[in-house]
Amino acid sequence: MEKLIKQNLVYKGRIVDLYNDDVLCSNGHQAKREVIRHPGGAAILIVNANKEILLITQYRYSYAEDLLEIPAGKLEKGEDPYQAALREMEEETGLKPAKLVDLGVIYPTCGYSSEIIYLYLATDFQKSHTHFDDDEDITSKWYSLTEVLNMIANGQIKDAKTIVAVYKYAFGNINNEKK
Repeated sequence: MEKLIKQNLVYKGRIVDLYNDDVLCSNGHQAKREVIRHPGGAAILIVNANKEILLITQYRYSYAEDLLEIPAGKLEKGEDPYQAALREMEEETGLKPAKLVDLGVIYPTCGYSSEIIYLYLATDFQKSHTHFDDDEDITSKWYSLTEVLNMIANGQIKDAKTIVAVYKYAFGNINNEKK
């Protein structure tokens, strides 16, 4: 276990804050730890009655490419992840879930970020309307589970939250329903 000696804020952003902290390691040595503090996010694997999965395509500036992903978004300050998932699903897909199943959490970049992504499954939903943010350009398409697994295997889907959620759905035991 490491002990914080001094927290040093380097940058305060709209989405993330960057720290370069001084810590005391368990072996008695001091070290620096660069950490991005992130409020976390919620992501939703949407599966229809035909067992097809809805993926969105969205340009990701940090990678300079369009990525295939499940819908997701960041948590607002103090926001419950379940409520964020309900909000994000409708905003990005125009589908309003009746309920979500908890798929657990992932730590997508544990070496330098505090981000936690809460994963959910939606199989019961109705049509609504999208509410894209001003800077979002999102398209969506339904794919069979086999197609999605093949796109993961061949590297077409690279997004960690999507891969984990799909694998949990395809190979896991999902029975934690929330209403």
